Amino acid sequence: MKEETKMCKKVDAKGITLITLIITVIVMLILISITVRIALNGGIVSKTKIASSETQKTVDRDELQEKAIIEVHRGDGEVDLGRLEKELSEGWKVNKESGECVSPHGNAFLVEEDGSVEDVKWGMGDNGEITYEGKDTGIQVGDYVDYEKYVAASSVGETEISKLYEDLQEYSGFADYSVNKNNTYSDENPITKEKTLKWRVLDIKDGQIRLISDTPTLTKVYLCGYNGYNNAVYLIDEVCSTLYTTEKGTAQNLKIEDIIDKMNLDYWDYHDYDNSYVDTQKYGGTAECTGDDGYYPKIFAKEKTGWVNDKQGTELDLSEQTEPINQTARTKANKIKITQTYWSHSMSESNWKNPTYQNILIKYSSIAPDRVSYLSSRCVDAYSSWANMCVFVVTSSSVSPGYLYCSFDNNKHTSFKRNCLRPVVSLSDSIQITANEGTLKSPHNLT
Repeated sequence: MKEETKMCKKVDAKGITLITLIITVIVMLILISITVRIALNGGIVSKTKIASSETQKTVDRDELQEKAIIEVHRGDGEVDLGRLEKELSEGWKVNKESGECVSPHGNAFLVEEDGSVEDVKWGMGDNGEITYEGKDTGIQVGDYVDYEKYVAASSVGETEISKLYEDLQEYSGFADYSVNKNNTYSDENPITKEKTLKWRVLDIKDGQIRLISDTPTLTKVYLCGYNGYNNAVYLIDEVCSTLYTTEKGTAQNLKIEDIIDKMNLDYWDYHDYDNSYVDTQKYGGTAECTGDDGYYPKIFAKEKTGWVNDKQGTELDLSEQTEPINQTARTKANKIKITQTYWSHSMSESNWKNPTYQNILIKYSSIAPDRVSYLSSRCVDAYSSWANMCVFVVTSSSVSPGYLYCSFDNNKHTSFKRNCLRPVVSLSDSIQITANEGTLKSPHNLT
């Protein structure tokens, strides 16, 4: 009896399992039928396709950007921004002058000459508007910023000032000039930080906002002869850095490249500067000086645009110098070959891509109309058989070089300059700006 009952239970369990399986299959068939119907009417499948399309669009944009970065080079290795603009998908904006690209989402990046990409937060439009992550900030080139409060709050120690005076005494050519033999640089040419100097927006460089002093400084730096030429860039930048670097930014002096970068070369191109004494009769041409016309400052042998006894320099561009040179006597070669890097021009608003730069860089305010300021950049000018070694200066009307040293018998033919500085500050990456009116009375605030 027990065995019969046991057998019945087994049959009942098996029957229940089969019924459950049949019901499950029927339910699944119904669900599949409903799913197909919804899909055909634009439901789940359609939405999946849309999501897939959006994903593909993102992937394609990334691939397109990568492709553009790789393939935008001309034969000379420079980025072809025209092609880049064409390659990038709709919505991307390309500034052909700066190389800045902005996506439809406001993300910005710079395409470097080697094709690499540098993400940037700060950017600058064609009309001088300053952007942050591709969005307008309400800040313009030429606006005033309250950087002076950080200059006033920063301290320059006696050690730093003493170092400045030591370097200027030894390397500027001051002590080489006969009139100054028994004089001390600090007594004759005091160096002072100007705490009330006002600051304006200059540009965006390497993704950083740069400021420039509203006027040239009252402080003047003395340069003379071959040592003045040797160390102009180093000393001018050293003074600016010591006096005007703060927790918010790093200072150096304005350079000729800063001027050229903002010039409208379609109106007047410095490459067209005439000089009949060089082989091309233009800027960039070369000329040779031999015999008693072959005196040269030691830094000249390091310049990429100079040759001493047929050996070309390989180390420095004309606005570069990392350490001072202590030259104690005249140096002479059998032959030097120079490149015409000197040019001068009376500037007007038409000379600039943005006319505002005439006011910022050339026309100083009424309190300083006659202050000549250095650019921390050297240059050379050829004559019939000799050359003048100079440092660029800016007046209230022009860009021109100041003569310091001559390649013939320079024991008699030397000159000195005593000019102002034009400090430029690169603000730190973490800087925040509260936009105000950007005027002297209501400058933008840094935090």
